[in-house]
Amino acid sequence: MKTRRDESGVGPWDVAVLAATIFVAIAMPLRVVFDSLDVGWMTVGSTVAALLFGADVVMRFSRPIVVGGRPVSEPSVVRRHYLRTWFLVDLMAAIPFDVIAAASGLAEGSAGQALRLLSLLRVLRVARILILQREWRVRTSFNPALLRLAFFFFWIVVSSHWIACGWIALDGLEAGHAELHPYQQALYWTITTLTTVGYGDIAPVGGRQVAYAMVVMGLGVAMFGYIIGNVASLLANIDVLRARHLGRIETINHFLRDRHVPHELQTRVRDYYNYLWESRMGSQSEMLMDLPRSLHIEVALHLHRNVLRKVPIFERASEVFLRELVLHLVPQVFIPGETIVRRGEIGHRIFFINKGTVEVLSHDEGTVVATLSDGDFFGEWALLSSQPRANTVVAVDYCNLYALDRDKFDQVLDGFPEFATEVRRVADARRQDTASET
Repeated sequence: MKTRRDESGVGPWDVAVLAATIFVAIAMPLRVVFDSLDVGWMTVGSTVAALLFGADVVMRFSRPIVVGGRPVSEPSVVRRHYLRTWFLVDLMAAIPFDVIAAASGLAEGSAGQALRLLSLLRVLRVARILILQREWRVRTSFNPALLRLAFFFFWIVVSSHWIACGWIALDGLEAGHAELHPYQQALYWTITTLTTVGYGDIAPVGGRQVAYAMVVMGLGVAMFGYIIGNVASLLANIDVLRARHLGRIETINHFLRDRHVPHELQTRVRDYYNYLWESRMGSQSEMLMDLPRSLHIEVALHLHRNVLRKVPIFERASEVFLRELVLHLVPQVFIPGETIVRRGEIGHRIFFINKGTVEVLSHDEGTVVATLSDGDFFGEWALLSSQPRANTVVAVDYCNLYALDRDKFDQVLDGFPEFATEVRRVADARRQDTASET
């Protein structure tokens, strides 16, 4: 089945527009504060960005949107929504005022300066990144905490760049280190002021610079507390599941110590929970149960279809039957040396090996008659009859298994009478073979 891009998702076009937006956010302030900065690559980049923004404006008049959590593709609704929201911002960003000034020979004089100042309106397009940031956090497989951290540092860098350009615009080029480029001096002043370090070797001169410095200092104080709190939170939550697992282990350790459980048994319990974490088996059922039934079935089929098809009685089962059956598979974990089934007990479930190795023992449990591993199964005849288990099966290492109970199997069979007849025929044949052997 052909996949299509989600209506509000992030595709290659969004990445291209994002790159153009970042270029404009960096280049436009520089072209305004440095009158002589008319290098060819910057003009080409500004023209390409304008073409991308213009094409994006046209596309958004017909591009499906999401309103109230519901995808909407009706052209009239999409147009009205776009005209009321981002159209003006996108349109201003699509006009290359700087290129127009250079091409028309108005680079000098008041008209040229006005066009250069108008080019700053293109920077408004950077507000689009806030929307893209939210979409990426909920619609991609990237770690949300890492993605949030990346955008966080992006905004710090862009903000520092804009503040430095503002300092240059206020004629802050004379004081400081003569051997440094004016932009280096301005960025140096910005970083020291925002971080509240402020060495004082570049000091504001005049009322405008003093007022500007006061605003930046206030912003720096606010940013300092925000950065410390958020970075600490982000680093602590880069792996939320790991943090939850460590908290669970700590609770278990307290419980075992308070109950004076032997150290050897404590170690086995901790190893079990650590294995659950490493294999992600402990969270699988919880994750799938949160999904709607249709998605739950699709994911479960992807995980288990091949192993179910290996079972002889399921070889001729329909896809519809397997879709119902797969919901009743229960993940289980067995530790090394643990007995999974014991000879002589009445079986009521079949086991599928997802990962690990088990040994099937002889009748006297003195020798190993078979070794089963990933993709194998055992105990299938427990689904067909209530006869005692013929062999004991022991886990060799940590084993991830999926169990299917006979009651659940019978419940699914009730909805498929034809396949149920075939299962009963196989069960009768199995009983006759067992009777003839005895």
